[in-house]
Amino acid sequence: MKTGFRVRGTLIAATLAACPLSFGVTSKGTGGIVVMTTAGPVRGDSEGGVRVFRGIRFAEPPIGSLRFHAPVEPKPWTEVRPALDFAPACPQVVTIDPTENGNSVQSEDCLAVNVWTPAADARKRPVMVYIHGGAFIEGSARNTGYDGAVLAERGDLVVVSLQYRLGPFGFLELSEIAGPDYAGSGNNGIRDQIAALHWVQDNVARFGGDPANVTICGESVGATSVGILLAIPGARGLFQRAILESNSAARVGHDLQQARKLARQFLSIAGAGGLDDLQKLSTVQLRNAEERLFNTVFGDSSFGPTWDGLVIPASPMKMIQEGRGASVPVLLGTNRDEIRYWSTIEELPLESKPPSLLQAQVAAIVGPRAGALIDTYRRADPGYGDAVIHLETDLLFRMTSIRMAEAISARQPTYMYLFTYRSTSPVARYESAHSMELPFVFGLIDELDAIDFIGRSAHRERLMGQMQQAWIQFVRTGDPNHAGLPHWPPYDRSSRATMEFGVESKVVLDPLPAQRAAWAGIPFDGVTPSVAQVAVFLTNNGTAE
Repeated sequence: MKTGFRVRGTLIAATLAACPLSFGVTSKGTGGIVVMTTAGPVRGDSEGGVRVFRGIRFAEPPIGSLRFHAPVEPKPWTEVRPALDFAPACPQVVTIDPTENGNSVQSEDCLAVNVWTPAADARKRPVMVYIHGGAFIEGSARNTGYDGAVLAERGDLVVVSLQYRLGPFGFLELSEIAGPDYAGSGNNGIRDQIAALHWVQDNVARFGGDPANVTICGESVGATSVGILLAIPGARGLFQRAILESNSAARVGHDLQQARKLARQFLSIAGAGGLDDLQKLSTVQLRNAEERLFNTVFGDSSFGPTWDGLVIPASPMKMIQEGRGASVPVLLGTNRDEIRYWSTIEELPLESKPPSLLQAQVAAIVGPRAGALIDTYRRADPGYGDAVIHLETDLLFRMTSIRMAEAISARQPTYMYLFTYRSTSPVARYESAHSMELPFVFGLIDELDAIDFIGRSAHRERLMGQMQQAWIQFVRTGDPNHAGLPHWPPYDRSSRATMEFGVESKVVLDPLPAQRAAWAGIPFDGVTPSVAQVAVFLTNNGTAE
């Protein structure tokens, strides 16, 4: 998803001894602000009211013999390294980059974090770590729509964004082909995220943050990543709260058998007979093979995390529903018209999907209840196209978030939202599309690219303040309530209290209840329905009757 707008001990001891700075001390001069990380000194700069450090490598470049392996801690350095520019995006298929946010600037040397902080001091501020979306095949922390400066300054927070390997570079399961040394390679992108969180634990105090007060946050499959990190043992203790925007832990669709089949298909398309051939291929050759695979075999569900029994023991959503996840407060929600993103920006004519095709797709999930379920949506919407958009939005996004909230709220404070602000952009009919909330959360509603997306509604300034402060309060305390919003109760199965963020933000008890109830009995646990069953809804093979 594009947003639409833009081993260490003795080596570290030697590094610190050679460096003129004391451990953890910052300095500022004409050359900017220098912070000593656990691997070596980096130089950032002041931009407005915050200090910014970009492109700090948290792992060795995953190239050569390290390609397709778990991330390795960076080798220490003694010279001060500039941290003024974003690292390249991780390799991905990008045919055009209309937002000019730099996803076309790519390298396998991409494992980096960016830090925005009010001051690199000893204050121990709350920390928000943001994970970008992109279907596990695209996206980057270079995107200017994820700039953390406003959040850091307004909330007195340290904001960190991270990058992780994508597509075959991050999610190619090679254990069957290359042997046990490559077990877990189908989840290297998740391992990268965990490595970045370890970097935060080891280093964020040097940037004015508190490693014991970390909130992970993500949107789209960034939110799926948060859901995975909530579930798996390997991330336990690395964060204290979680925010999921427009996705859940149910997005993980491959078991080990499927992932190995995908790997065989990929090697065949790439013309590689085994690991040695694969390692000899250039970045461009691997990327081209990914594009051919995407276009001809597996589509949007091609690469992504795998239940491999090692990094991810089982379906993350099922693990959470069974109480095996991290016990932390959670804030999560969805946008009213998520699927408008695909129908408008991706130009998929979903509104004109033939009713017979919709009936068949829904029946594959709910069986003979399909007709009644579709009728529920058609009664609630003025036109067939709107009903399709809302049905598919609920199927792909809202219902999985509701199931996750139901599970977590029984054990931890859980706050749910529904974003209903409708874009006033003259460019296209975006309504409350996927990612529409991001400029409000990051405080970037006045950026020109954002205005093309969200419009110039007179209500947007107030909404931005409400959402930003709610996110800030949650990061700080685990409770999003603040004076600018009506009281926001925690979610539970009986009241289903949900904050509706819109022209007039308000708490709604069980919003859209008929539509929610129509999916009763469907667990949305990543197994039923499967990711593959859900993905077919983003297809249209004809014209509406």
